[in-house]
Amino acid sequence: MKIKVYSPSNPLLKKYIECIYILTHTSEEKPAKYITFPSIFTIVSSSERSKSINKENQLTIGQCDNNELETNLVSDFNKPVYVQYEGKINEITIYFKPLAINSFLEHELNHYNSSNFSEFSPYEDYRKAMIDILSLQNDTEKIEAIESYWLSKLIGFQHNFLETVLSEMMCDENDAVTITELCEKNAISRTTLNKHFGRHICKTPSQFKKILRFRNAVNKYASNNARNNLTDIAYGVDYFDQSHMIREFKSVTGFSPKVFFEKTTVLEKKQIHWLFL
Repeated sequence: MKIKVYSPSNPLLKKYIECIYILTHTSEEKPAKYITFPSIFTIVSSSERSKSINKENQLTIGQCDNNELETNLVSDFNKPVYVQYEGKINEITIYFKPLAINSFLEHELNHYNSSNFSEFSPYEDYRKAMIDILSLQNDTEKIEAIESYWLSKLIGFQHNFLETVLSEMMCDENDAVTITELCEKNAISRTTLNKHFGRHICKTPSQFKKILRFRNAVNKYASNNARNNLTDIAYGVDYFDQSHMIREFKSVTGFSPKVFFEKTTVLEKKQIHWLFL
């Protein structure tokens, strides 16, 4: 399996997209297996002549010549997922920043989200455009084409409090802020915040905060010279203590922080962490 990860080249898209990756797997290769972990990003994938089988926390993507295109939206999984690729696969995947995909959609995000791995075709020309892009032989041309396509769909998005709440949740200086405090500060009820998170992010605020805290711990570990000091990392990203960090890591990843950090692979220094099996 071969993976290339790209940052958006268009300055405007950098506001909305964290990264794009191209994944290829040949029919001669043995099945590729890895575990992927909950993310704060909204993930959109398109794969040429493939078919996915999703059973609980296991996803198998296999070659299927009778299925011209498969498209998926991933926005609300909160547990690790075991992924396996079989046969010839040609896939392009986009990681949209939190809330950002709403700037490209006619309806609220939950309109398109029917399951953990929902079929995704938001525009009349979407399937044809993805088929054409995946047929390109040069990866640079693929990236240019996918960026151009999504730029053509940019319509903008405004919300009277979600953008502010997300900004405050993700600010390093506000790690310890609680959901209740965020609601009070923005003069909204917990019920209202839950409802709008569900519509536009497809997670509850508590789920989002839990995954964000996990991701912040991973990033802090990656940049921390004293990597063995998990207690400092725990306190630095709003866990109550190291025991709290261990419990939440096991809940989100299935592993303790020590095992997770030892075994996972970061794809080209991006916020994509996979554990290859």
